[in-house]
Amino acid sequence: MKLHCRETGKGAKTIVIIHGLYGASDNWLSVASKLEDDFRIILPDQRNHGQSGHSDIHTYEAMADDLYETLQEKTKDKVILLGHSMGGKTAMRLTMKHPEIVSQLIVADIAPKDYGRFANYGETTANHENILKAMQTLHPEQMESRREMDAALKKHFPSKTLRQFLLKNVNRQKGGLYHWQLNIEALMNNLPELMDGFSHLNESQAVKDLPTVFIRGEKSPYIKDEDSLVINRFFPGSQLVTIPDAGHWLHAEQPEVFLKTLLYYIQ
Repeated sequence: MKLHCRETGKGAKTIVIIHGLYGASDNWLSVASKLEDDFRIILPDQRNHGQSGHSDIHTYEAMADDLYETLQEKTKDKVILLGHSMGGKTAMRLTMKHPEIVSQLIVADIAPKDYGRFANYGETTANHENILKAMQTLHPEQMESRREMDAALKKHFPSKTLRQFLLKNVNRQKGGLYHWQLNIEALMNNLPELMDGFSHLNESQAVKDLPTVFIRGEKSPYIKDEDSLVINRFFPGSQLVTIPDAGHWLHAEQPEVFLKTLLYYIQ
């Protein structure tokens, strides 16, 4: 599937930034604006998100293939891959399948492990299941305003930040009715794969001798100290750095520190 992309910058090197679950390319425009003077930036919408196509299939294998197909039309040069959360897993899988097109891999706050297992912070699966169920009960096409939608979601989620993030996926159709851009059914049906995507792989698919860095938030539970074992299983020699006083949304919570860290490794 060819993905809808935003593009900015005209630098010699290309950075591809891949958003996470419930996200879209515009989540990273503020980061891209800080990089566009020196780099060409490609920001794709992953399948079932943003303005890209919908499919019943939502696996990391498929998402990696989408990105490869899209990039083959965009550039013949190697790219720097930066992926956050679900996008980080997509970036890892693309790198494992096509290391020849990647000059550097940067993964933001996700490890190549199964988050559905209790030992691997299995609460994550329950949280996402609750989010998707709440979104399924919200019918934007029956509502007249975003304020009404926000009030409906508030029954499930007291966090205004989370509600605003989720409601960024609501758009208006030409007829004036609101609708979800996300393919919520596909995300729910593929949730076990979304939480995993790596447990069936082995060391034969490891990527060696590629500059790779994992950037985690100090307050985020997504990459624990012991995860360095599974990280180095697939990406031997990679580095792990921590952004202080940041959670899972480290690029939004500590934008200046995240940007400095990013530039340190790509320059």
